[in-house]
Amino acid sequence: MSKGMIGIGAITLLLSSPAIADVVHLAVGPRLARASLLSPSTHRYLRYLVKADGSRKLVDIWTRQLTFERGPDGKRAMHIRQRWDRSDGSILLIQDSWFEQGTFRPLTHVRRTVEGAKTSIWGFRFEPRNIKGIPELAGNDRAGFDMPQAEGHYNFEYDMELLQALPLKAGRIFDIPFYDAGIDKQPDRYDFTVAGSARVKGPDGKDIDCWLLTADYKTGKVVSRFWFAKGSQVLIREVGTLPDGTTLIKTLLPPEPSDETQSGPQAS
Repeated sequence: MSKGMIGIGAITLLLSSPAIADVVHLAVGPRLARASLLSPSTHRYLRYLVKADGSRKLVDIWTRQLTFERGPDGKRAMHIRQRWDRSDGSILLIQDSWFEQGTFRPLTHVRRTVEGAKTSIWGFRFEPRNIKGIPELAGNDRAGFDMPQAEGHYNFEYDMELLQALPLKAGRIFDIPFYDAGIDKQPDRYDFTVAGSARVKGPDGKDIDCWLLTADYKTGKVVSRFWFAKGSQVLIREVGTLPDGTTLIKTLLPPEPSDETQSGPQAS
């Protein structure tokens, strides 16, 4: 999850101001309206910083691979693996998570952070009333972790994929229960608003028609913006501002030749 806001040139924003708020209160369990958009795929994102003086610095590259396999409970489940390669090679982060197919209900989440010769492992199981450490996971630094939850929460590490599977519509607000696994902060609900339509230019210079989503993360002001292609609802771009005013941009990269499975056109 990244937080921030900024305007970007070459975007035509068409805002919608409905007279009556269209609010969707999500609860973990029911099937997501557009779960079929979550198909086997590999997406990579480049993250970089833009400083006040106009200079740019590469942060990392995220790889997110989605498959459907036999899960931890023996049933067919959705499996998402993340790999974050820091540009300077200082840190490698690998996250491996399982979800109930169709509902996106989180099952398990394992996070491995490699920094030099040290590897830190965090592993959690999402249960109906608790998020708990996985004691049988070898080397789990958070084996005794136990976070109560009054209701089920989605895994915040996968907000991109969850939002992709929702019925996006101009003016609609999604009230979503989220939790960052292993963080001591209590699980909570967060609003994501479909602010309207926006066009962004792809690598070939052609416009991509997108939904523009915003989030305030309970700050009272927009602090994050997301552009989802209207056809596939794949995230094309995310932009944020860091506390020091630096702009953080995350942008979708073209597929690599080694990517054997794709969900189809990444933008339409």
